[in-house]
Amino acid sequence: MKLSCKREKLSLGLSIVGRMVKQRATLPVLSNVLLSSDKGQLKIVATDLEATVSHWIGAKIDEEGAITVPARTLAEYIATSTDETVTLVSEGADVSVKGSRHFATIKGLPAEEFPIIPQVKGGKPIKVKAEKLKNAINCVVMAAAQDETRPVLTGVLLKVKGEKLFLVATDSYRLAEKTVPLDGSAEMSSDFSQKGEVIIPQRTLADVARVLSSLTAGESQDETDVEIVAGENQVQFKFGEIEFISRQIEGAFPDYEQIIPKDFVMKCEIDKNEFVEAIKMANIFAREAGNNVKISVSESDFLVSAISAQVGNSETHIKAVSKGSSLSIAFNARYLLDALTVMNAERVNFDLSGSLSPGLIYSKDEEGFRYVVMPLRSE
Repeated sequence: MKLSCKREKLSLGLSIVGRMVKQRATLPVLSNVLLSSDKGQLKIVATDLEATVSHWIGAKIDEEGAITVPARTLAEYIATSTDETVTLVSEGADVSVKGSRHFATIKGLPAEEFPIIPQVKGGKPIKVKAEKLKNAINCVVMAAAQDETRPVLTGVLLKVKGEKLFLVATDSYRLAEKTVPLDGSAEMSSDFSQKGEVIIPQRTLADVARVLSSLTAGESQDETDVEIVAGENQVQFKFGEIEFISRQIEGAFPDYEQIIPKDFVMKCEIDKNEFVEAIKMANIFAREAGNNVKISVSESDFLVSAISAQVGNSETHIKAVSKGSSLSIAFNARYLLDALTVMNAERVNFDLSGSLSPGLIYSKDEEGFRYVVMPLRSE
């Protein structure tokens, strides 16, 4: 393989795929990136066996070929170099990197040792605007479970219904749902997958959002489409010159609609920033008690408090528009903050169905987001 490309573009490509690389991988080749010539471009690939990310950059191809090289070594070298253009030449298992001022030889491994990149074949693709997909992912990934006891809860559900894409995650203590409109007709989404839904590892979606954010910073994200294709065992996200392929998580996602409360004894509307401030203040005293903060609400008052036998106590009153029966209820402060920090609305709604029943956070000014949080038992 022999090719030349812009150093800046190569550095960007390596940074995009580098997140997927494990430095202490069980297989040495998984610490490498695959460099190959592909239809007149340089293709850079990284995988952790759960997901694969590929990025194409423009290059002058003199000789076709492929080689794998340590991702960290190559990325640091290219990022540090000041050469405008670099030439990559593979010789056996080594790659020489040559610029106008710098030259290096990096020891690699044959391309044949790199895992086979899966081909996703399945239903019709759906398209979503990059900005909307990025925001939707960021709204739900924090609610996915970290415990591997129930694998389906470590993923995010993607479900197509009509002309909308639903993203849902839950760890059984809270549930986040965000809907985004599809960029196309209902006919295009009718064959998204055999079941109409897939479950994708939380980490893969977080990486998709991260790359979308970095690539479209300062640009009009409304003009960028992300194409999603669901195969039998994988899901593919493609945008611009980047392609993510993720495995699907096997299993059935919970019937989450049954979890979302429908009847409430108290409905509140609050200034979001004041609510966030009150929870943070209370959590200073709640950390040693499992982040347990207490909310006492009536039609005339909304109080956020916490008490610690070792530290002390805190109380914050908030102006709220409340209607219903007075009650006191306790929540994990972190779970409340996770929801509020991803919301863009200035005012939020917090509806409560009882002292031991889940609460629902949403905003009338922010369509498509619902967050259910289970209460804590308060002594």
